[in-house]
Amino acid sequence: MKKLSVLGVRVDSVSLEEVKSIATAAIEKKEPALFISLGSLTVMQARKDQIYKTLIEQAKLVICDSAGVAKAVKYLQRTEIPRLSGIDLIPVFAAMSVKKGYRIFLFGAKESVVAEACRNLTVTFPGVNICGYLNGYFDIINQNDVKETIKRSAPDILLAGLGQPLQEKWLSTNLIELGVPVAVGVGGSFDVIAGRIKRAPLFFRRLGLEWLFRMIIEPWRLRRNFVLINFILSILKEKFIGGKQKYG
Repeated sequence: MKKLSVLGVRVDSVSLEEVKSIATAAIEKKEPALFISLGSLTVMQARKDQIYKTLIEQAKLVICDSAGVAKAVKYLQRTEIPRLSGIDLIPVFAAMSVKKGYRIFLFGAKESVVAEACRNLTVTFPGVNICGYLNGYFDIINQNDVKETIKRSAPDILLAGLGQPLQEKWLSTNLIELGVPVAVGVGGSFDVIAGRIKRAPLFFRRLGLEWLFRMIIEPWRLRRNFVLINFILSILKEKFIGGKQKYG
């Protein structure tokens, strides 16, 4: 694993095998670890939110989750890094659960969505050890019941689909108390696994155009994707005007 950065925000050059190895080590040692998936929108959020940026800097792993980030690192630093989206990590953890018995807890989305996601995972991965789930609609002020439920379930892997940056901030704040070895923010992945949202066809994914597919089927995302234009402009400014980039 090599630590890099894009626009001053940390991102790691880490392979899938390294992710699995680091996760396995954390579980065996029972050492709480936060894994963050970094996309272009996340970079722009972190640049405006110092608390979020610091949280990313302190995470165990910051995995490249978008073609935009991967291309930006290559463009600015002439370094190619693997891209591993959050939704692609879920089957990896499920397979690890089947093989090694790791306990997985799903947290986030609507009740019907997270329940269906659990059912679909158990069908796709017979023997997967899902030890519990909770929806993501809870009182952030009075959240003791949520934390107690997760602690009683004693998961090895906690998948949180609360959306960024809430999921990372919540996990970071409660990671030690929960005692979960591997905590991962997975955004809206439960909706895809539950079949509520269609994932981009392989053609779009290979070209790094998942964002375009989502914008086509969900026009309300148009305003959100204007941030991507700002990301591109910021990358060009970094390239031609210069700035401080951190290298591994």
